Amino acid sequence: MTVLGRQLAFLVVVGCAVSVAAAGRVVPWLVLDAAVSAAFIPVIQILGFSLVWRLRMRRGAPSTETALAFLDGNTPWLWWFFAIAAVTAFVPPRSLGPFGIVIWPAAGLLFITTLFSDMRWLRDAHHRSSRDAAIDVMALRVVIWGAGLVWFFGIAVWYGEVPKVLAWFGA
Repeated sequence: MTVLGRQLAFLVVVGCAVSVAAAGRVVPWLVLDAAVSAAFIPVIQILGFSLVWRLRMRRGAPSTETALAFLDGNTPWLWWFFAIAAVTAFVPPRSLGPFGIVIWPAAGLLFITTLFSDMRWLRDAHHRSSRDAAIDVMALRVVIWGAGLVWFFGIAVWYGEVPKVLAWFGA
């Protein structure tokens, strides 16, 4: 599978999970809308990985095989989205309350688990020391999650808060 194919598959899974969570079934326009809304995630992942690869690990761009192996780190998140879709498909919306208690701690546990699996991948496949692998993973998380949060919340802040601030100054 190509890097583009892997990322498109990720977007389809996210789109289907959002569609099932919102409508209780897969609705094509909801899948498309969610996939387009989440399209920044794979772009930021590849750009962030390429940047950290170039600055911390190697010279030049990573190979396709290396990028695909990095994207394998999305697999646990895909299962998390699948689990959310499965629960929301079979549990009535009024009964979802107890599942909310599990979803966010599971995401936190998944985040920590993927940190360690990425560290192991860098250490074993790319012969990085444990220290260098830990620094690489932290650099990856800061770049990728930082850019993702800026993108995600930046849009909301730009259209929601910036006009309020400008109004204070009479603009």
